[in-house]
Amino acid sequence: MSGAKADYEKYMLSTGTHWISNSGSDENGKYTGGAAGDQNGKEWRLKAWYDRPWTVILRWPDQAVAERLAELAVDAALNDKVGYDQFQRTTYWQELQKAGYDPSKIAAACEADCTAGVSANVRAAGHIFGIKALQDVPICTSRNMRAEFAKAGFQALTASKYLTGGGWLLPGDVLLYENHHAATNVTVGEKVKVEWTPGAGAEGSAPTDDANTRYIEITGGSVYVRKGPGTGYGSMGVAHKGDRLRWFGYVYANGWPLVEYRGQTGWVSGKYGKIEEG
Repeated sequence: MSGAKADYEKYMLSTGTHWISNSGSDENGKYTGGAAGDQNGKEWRLKAWYDRPWTVILRWPDQAVAERLAELAVDAALNDKVGYDQFQRTTYWQELQKAGYDPSKIAAACEADCTAGVSANVRAAGHIFGIKALQDVPICTSRNMRAEFAKAGFQALTASKYLTGGGWLLPGDVLLYENHHAATNVTVGEKVKVEWTPGAGAEGSAPTDDANTRYIEITGGSVYVRKGPGTGYGSMGVAHKGDRLRWFGYVYANGWPLVEYRGQTGWVSGKYGKIEEG
């Protein structure tokens, strides 16, 4: 963990307030013109969940990576060197690189805005975990974030239960109000059915969401199931012709669907699979 473990647990495991990491305006309540850094502790801060309203939740399927996104968002919110200004929105990413992708170590005053901050943290997680699809995410706006994040491999969740409260959210979920705003969820939702275990990921259980589940039938011979969407990622094992693998959330990245393989999440090349109904 990049910052204080107690801080992460305080916010992620909160049983009272449901926390999100929110970057919304400068010290003058405006979008531009303020001084670099967080002048009043409210420019980028941890805030109780609120209805913006949100139009989609973007979820990274590997829980360990998603958890780190939440940690990065906590660290950025607690570091008053990080403020808000749309005209200087990329300076947070510049300083985040210098700090070894650890927001708590940023020492120079810098700025982000809601989507630039989320995008920078996604890129940082890509470098921390060696995931090229995340490294390549652009510094998005609220207009293109959904498409760019989906391209990288994020699930897009639009059922009302995800959008109207925090109960079904997981740490690292990105809350997006398209064309307006974005934030990062921090707290484990009280209604989440699958037990959340800090640090789980490719080694942990695959996510379950029956409303967004279909199947991929392997049509090739024997194909590798990989840890990421591409041949450059390590193998988790082999799937064989005729195998039916659960496909979660209609997620495709670089032509690779996200599937359940032996109770874990993995990726197979789409050219070797046929989509089936659940």
